[in-house]
Amino acid sequence: MSEFHSPRPNLYVSSDGFSVEVMGRVGMRYAEGDRTMAIDSEVLAVPRTMALISSSMRAWEPPNDGVALTPEERARIIANIRRAFDWQGADLQVM
Repeated sequence: MSEFHSPRPNLYVSSDGFSVEVMGRVGMRYAEGDRTMAIDSEVLAVPRTMALISSSMRAWEPPNDGVALTPEERARIIANIRRAFDWQGADLQVM
């Protein structure tokens, strides 16, 4: 079972090797090892709820941008982000 910690506000780091950082009212950054991805998101009017725009998840950022994400990778990343939000007692709506 993975453990999480938050070394600073809005950054959630998993013992499974990934992190999620909420960049403000819009946007988040997901990281796995040396790969990062900016993901469109938006804080919703419902308290502690964020919408993730899954269509914005196309590829990793340079220098790892040569290969598009597979549907399986996208699903795994969304599941990881959801686990981080669950740990914080927040809700993630995938759109």
